[in-house]
Amino acid sequence: MYVLLPARSAYPDWEIRRDIWHGDRPPIIDGVTSVLIGQQNAPFPRYLNEIGVKRICIRFTEAGDAERKLSFIWSGGSLGPDQFQVEIDGKPVGHSEVIDTPRRPHAWYRTELACRLGPGREHLIEISSPPGLDSAIEFAAIRLSASTAGPYQPLCYESVGSLAHYEQQLGRPGHLAARAHVSVFAPGEMAAQADELASVLERAYGELRTIFGTDTLFKFSVEHYPKGRPRGWGGISGAGTIGYTTESLQRFGLLKTTDVRGFVGYLEEMCHGFKAYYGCAGTYEAIGIAICEEAVRRMVPQDVADAYWLPEHRQWDSTHAAYLEAGRTNPDATKYPWGVFYTRILNALFLRLRTEYGPRLWPDFFRTLREMDYPLHRAAKTDLLQTYADTFSRIFKRDMRGELSDFGIDLYADPPWGWQTYTQ
Repeated sequence: MYVLLPARSAYPDWEIRRDIWHGDRPPIIDGVTSVLIGQQNAPFPRYLNEIGVKRICIRFTEAGDAERKLSFIWSGGSLGPDQFQVEIDGKPVGHSEVIDTPRRPHAWYRTELACRLGPGREHLIEISSPPGLDSAIEFAAIRLSASTAGPYQPLCYESVGSLAHYEQQLGRPGHLAARAHVSVFAPGEMAAQADELASVLERAYGELRTIFGTDTLFKFSVEHYPKGRPRGWGGISGAGTIGYTTESLQRFGLLKTTDVRGFVGYLEEMCHGFKAYYGCAGTYEAIGIAICEEAVRRMVPQDVADAYWLPEHRQWDSTHAAYLEAGRTNPDATKYPWGVFYTRILNALFLRLRTEYGPRLWPDFFRTLREMDYPLHRAAKTDLLQTYADTFSRIFKRDMRGELSDFGIDLYADPPWGWQTYTQ
């Protein structure tokens, strides 16, 4: 998708990015795929060293002899190591970092390169891989901007992409409430609710960034559709596209932040978007819920937070007690569906750890994962919960494997741990 961005200088900024409207691939001729900036609805050049693509060419027109910045959001192939190189107007610009994809499968990266355009108005960007580094690379978005522009954060690649495309999906006029890190799409008659929700979620983004210790590489795309539409599925897709119903937005409009039920679902999905950068598999919904509570309590008065979360705490504790009383099995599979059962027990554990450690638990947890080079990304399924225990051991400065086992967590199971415990 070609988008002309607001100018930050005398030179026009542009981006091309993948979204649901641009799944087609540009033609490949002798290993080269080409894109012309300004050609509306042109296919996005998604792959390098895949499907026969050895070089990506991007042609554009603007005044020459200018200092600019090229930004890429990209992911490595399955083999690694992975790297790409860039030329503009026949001159080398630079290389991306070399990434070891098997250490962080499916992770996305941002590469930003300073460049200078050649003379004249016609320019050519060429993207290829250095000799010997020929495993597949996937691009999600590319931007040319002013040299002083901030870090590039495009909309998620699963996003509807633009207000015009959202209106085509909706079948009537829509509204886009765009903030720095969150874009909310809503029917036009719900513009006021969308604007207010966007401001709340932008604030939530700031709290989540503090907890997780990092920005997301993609902007969240929060989209609302009438009940029954496929894209209003009530969850998150890709790296940050949240599909909800218009009824959810109506509920927010009534409750706003006076009742956590009005906005908690949006925050939980945003938590999933953040935690994906750490590869937090093996905990089902529980980590998302734990971080969601942390963020909510930073945003609303204590009595508002307690009205929602204290009943949840009691439910987690009673489920955990029932689990232990039943000999670490599910006492009633009809009362406790497997996902609910598993999540509640983990949340009871996380709440106990948070109570002991204090408000730095989750920021320190994610800081430790970064220091350990994101171990959850490459842990085998049967090692995931051991990795959690070892991470907590570093934080609490004691052996947490035994404590988690005593709590009832099977550290050697393929999560959800205890699939075997959900039967009589």
